[in-house]
Amino acid sequence: MTAPLVVVSAGTYHLPFDRLSQWVQNWLQTTDGVRLVMQHGPSTAVVGAENIEILPYTDLLELCRQADAVVLQGGAGGVMDMRALGIVPIVVPRVPGDGEVVDDHQLVFSAEMESLGVIRRALTSADLNALLDRSLADAHTAAAPQEISTPGADRVRALLEQPIRRAPWGAFLPRLLRSAVAIIAAKLRR
Repeated sequence: MTAPLVVVSAGTYHLPFDRLSQWVQNWLQTTDGVRLVMQHGPSTAVVGAENIEILPYTDLLELCRQADAVVLQGGAGGVMDMRALGIVPIVVPRVPGDGEVVDDHQLVFSAEMESLGVIRRALTSADLNALLDRSLADAHTAAAPQEISTPGADRVRALLEQPIRRAPWGAFLPRLLRSAVAIIAAKLRR
C-alpha cells in the first residue's frame, strides 16, 4: 500500500509564506506514513517533506490529481485550477502583516469560496491539522473528483445560450448624436 500523498503549494508569489510552512511542518511531525510534496517558493522548506522551490505547472497539477489532500495559499489561480480538476482544496489564506501579502484580499476571496463550497478554509494551525486529518481519513472512501457546482452558473449559461437580440440602429442614434455634438463643442472651445 502506498503512503497517502499530500501536496502543499505556497504559490509562486514573491513574498514568503513561512506561517504555512511552519503549520505544515508541525502537522507532518505528528503524522506518520505520509508523503508530503511542498512547493515552497521563497518560503521556508518543510523538514521531512519533498521540497521543491517551483514545480512546473503541469507537474503540480498532475501531483494534485493524485493527491489525497491538497493545501494551497489563498490565491484565485490555484483555487480555480483545483476547481477545474474537481478538487476541493484546503486553503490557508495569506494575511497582511509579517510580510505575507499587502492586503486582505485572500481572506475575502477564501471566505467567499468557502461559502460556495469550492474550498475548505484553515485560519489556524488547528484548523489545518483537523482538515488534513479528515482528508486523509476520508481518502480511502472518497469518490473520484467531480465537477463542483457553482451557484448561479446555470442562469449564466442560459443567458449565454440565448440568441443575441440586436437593437435597431434608431435606438442608438440619439445617444450617438449627443456624443458627437459634445465632442465637436469641446473642440470648438479650444
